[in-house]
Amino acid sequence: MTDIIIYGKGKTGKSLYKMLEKQNIKAVLYDDKTGFSEENGFTENSVVLLSPGVLPTAKGITEAKNAGCKIISELEYCFPLCKGTVISVTGTNGKTTTCEMIGHILKYADKSIRLLGNGGVPLSAEVLDVDKDEIIVLESSSFQLDNAKNFAPYISVFTNIACDHLDYHGNYENYVKAKINNFIHQRNGYAIFNADDCNVAELSKFCQCTPLYYSLEKTDANCRIENGKISFVLDGKSFCIPSGCIDGYVKHNRYNALAAVLACVLAGVKADIAVEALNTYKLLPHRMQFVGSIGGVSFVDDSKATNVHATVNALDNYCEPLALILGGYSKGESFDGIFSNLRSNVITVAASGDTAKEIAECGAKYGVTVECFEDISLATEFCFKSVQKHGGGIVLMSNACSSFDKFSGYAERGDYFCKVVERLIRG
Repeated sequence: MTDIIIYGKGKTGKSLYKMLEKQNIKAVLYDDKTGFSEENGFTENSVVLLSPGVLPTAKGITEAKNAGCKIISELEYCFPLCKGTVISVTGTNGKTTTCEMIGHILKYADKSIRLLGNGGVPLSAEVLDVDKDEIIVLESSSFQLDNAKNFAPYISVFTNIACDHLDYHGNYENYVKAKINNFIHQRNGYAIFNADDCNVAELSKFCQCTPLYYSLEKTDANCRIENGKISFVLDGKSFCIPSGCIDGYVKHNRYNALAAVLACVLAGVKADIAVEALNTYKLLPHRMQFVGSIGGVSFVDDSKATNVHATVNALDNYCEPLALILGGYSKGESFDGIFSNLRSNVITVAASGDTAKEIAECGAKYGVTVECFEDISLATEFCFKSVQKHGGGIVLMSNACSSFDKFSGYAERGDYFCKVVERLIRG
């Protein structure tokens, strides 16, 4: 019998297995579908290393608990092994972009960095190779932060919070409990919060290290935008650095940029270098990405919007006539947040995918007609014609749903939308 059991045979599980091999620690792999990779079982002496995404209600979790196993997350196991400085970013939306911005700025400033975590390279894949002079920029999801009871990065960033992943956590309260593990165990260093997100600002009261805030609205924030400049208030000193790009960002990317710049300054980058680096950053695809235009109609790919909060944020950036494409795979989230205060410039709503009928029923509660389609291509053509009739405007695909009903991920869904738009423009 082996005392270390890795729960999950996917990317993170295999990464954990290789890491333990390097430490000369024997382990076995387990998942609910195929069982153990060799003869084994859960016992009271077992330590179960949990891959992110394994549901708390999974069969093996119940068996492990009944056997008296100790269950810990990848993050909890790996963090004490990390010799470098960790910057951890969490939030319902904006994690990936903020991490990429931080990584770009640090590289520009000649810092040695590794981008690890959610959706990319697992922490366990490289943690043993990290030296003390490196900075780990870690994208931390609620799955990874769940049960991470000893996690204490040097700098934590909390972008925003809204209902998400209820299919995993069961309710919003459990989701929040997981998220606050990003900063709740810090006793040293800095915790960075979005002051304009009232829920994040409220949670910041539990911070036990040095809190700092960024904002587009509050003049007393540590980092904000002022007349085309990024304004800082740090260690009692106020100063501004001109920025050539930040006013051109959509609203949520301005927030991401402020969080990134502030984190990098706290990590030792001079403020003017950090802002200069930001001016050279190119935004990632499928995040409010302009795809093309024809006949006064512009198409925007926001496939990365996999929850309601992200879609509502996207809609806030437009005042011209807009047709909205929703739908995909359900994560158990209500769509009321979209329809309860739908902006008057939204002239058409279309839906496709597994959630199309549910979205249409939610829209009907608020007097909004939602046209349902079997495929994104049909929804896009319908929205294009609708906006044309209004003399031009925007066709926005911002799905408010995961993509796993028909696609391998949001990127494949976004690429498909771009191909549909390309055909429309050519035809």
